[in-house]
Amino acid sequence: MNAGRVAALALGAGLLVLVIGTSVESAVKAAFRPTAFELEWVSDVVSAAAVAGLAYLTLRLGAARSQVLDLERGRIAVDEQLRVAAEIQRRLLPAVPKELLNWRWAAEMVPAHEVGGDFYDFLVLSGDAVLVILGDVSGKGVPAALLQSALKTLFRVHGSPTIDLATLAARMSAGLREETGGVPYATALLARFDRAPARMTFVNAGHPSGFLVRDATLIALESTGMPLGLWPDAKYEARSVDLYPDDLGVFVSDGVTEALEGGTFSLRDALERSARSGVDEPVDLCAYLLRVERMAQALPARETGRTIAPRSRFASCPHAEVCSCVRECSSAYTLGRACPWPPRG
Repeated sequence: MNAGRVAALALGAGLLVLVIGTSVESAVKAAFRPTAFELEWVSDVVSAAAVAGLAYLTLRLGAARSQVLDLERGRIAVDEQLRVAAEIQRRLLPAVPKELLNWRWAAEMVPAHEVGGDFYDFLVLSGDAVLVILGDVSGKGVPAALLQSALKTLFRVHGSPTIDLATLAARMSAGLREETGGVPYATALLARFDRAPARMTFVNAGHPSGFLVRDATLIALESTGMPLGLWPDAKYEARSVDLYPDDLGVFVSDGVTEALEGGTFSLRDALERSARSGVDEPVDLCAYLLRVERMAQALPARETGRTIAPRSRFASCPHAEVCSCVRECSSAYTLGRACPWPPRG
């Protein structure tokens, strides 16, 4: 508030006190016809009441300003803590391997809030196999971020000694439910990539379908069980898909699918368009999907028919990751040749 405005308010308050005092004095004169001494006493009482009122208002204004400043300082402190937490969460994401098991990989996560429940992780089992997870804890903010960390720990603890993905998903679900009682829960897409024979085995625990793009044909990696931690003694089915040169795998979080479906087309439509356009590198496909998602979010609600709430999302490509893409190199495994780098077209 500038000095001119303060002066105007002070002048207005003074005039208001003058008008009220004059009105009271006139009313007393008309009703009681007081003497000069009594009239002076009434004037003193009115002036004292006006001063008391102004003093009260000044003190209340000062207290309100102090409360606002305290709230602002508290908000700044919370924002700074969330900023630091978000930076720590980003640093805890694993480095995306450029080349692993003869596949090229790419991944990206763009959080909707400072911190959230989306994450991805890679776990190398040996020189011939790697585990990948793309998870999404229900809810938002700090609670989801805390459960995300617990889920990632469960993945690493149970992933190393467990070869069977269905068993891994069941153990992770039981561990999460033990911590949360079923709320919140998490969706996840777990996949194991084997070098020889070239194969992807996956479990989809209530997560949006991933896709395997092969010669412009899309193979959906649909749900094979309920979300993790939602129900006691949950069981999961693991499915396998043989991989061939130039196969492209895509995993995304629901932030991507909901934004696209709220726009003009679905994830399947976007992938079909990308295939027709010749977008076949994992990094390029991740960038393409996130660009299309941002365009869908920019549409007015009256056009999309729904409110677009951005959530955290990521993309990874060797063909695996939230947009997770994995691409197998062009060498023929049956001939036993090493995968060339950079791979052939």
